Amino acid sequence: MGVQVADAAVQVNNNTVAIIPNTLAYTEGKGEQTIRAASAGGGQVEQIYANNVESNFSMVKFELPATVENIELAREWKSNANANLVQIAGSTPEGRVTRTFSQAALLGDYEVPLGSDTNIAIEFKSNPAI
Repeated sequence: MGVQVADAAVQVNNNTVAIIPNTLAYTEGKGEQTIRAASAGGGQVEQIYANNVESNFSMVKFELPATVENIELAREWKSNANANLVQIAGSTPEGRVTRTFSQAALLGDYEVPLGSDTNIAIEFKSNPAI
């Protein structure tokens, strides 16, 4: 039985970012695929597999405590357009997982909740993870 990666480190533009535990998630950027049917006659069909390259982007998301420092970081990342670099790394006794997301951009207008126990949800879109 394996051990889950539960304490991954996040860096944005080569600066370590303290995130809320258990909020880090990403996609590999392998895109979406479809299967269609083509008639082969006599009730037979052939499978047509297609890769939608328009969807070959990664997503990486996490939450930050809503501090003044983190609000300013989010503003900076948004201003950088797609010039952000996001890196994640985590390990267990069984091995290590690392991913790099280049040309990362905050596409949505993130929400900044103000309160004693609030978080800023950050979601980048980027080139496929490497």
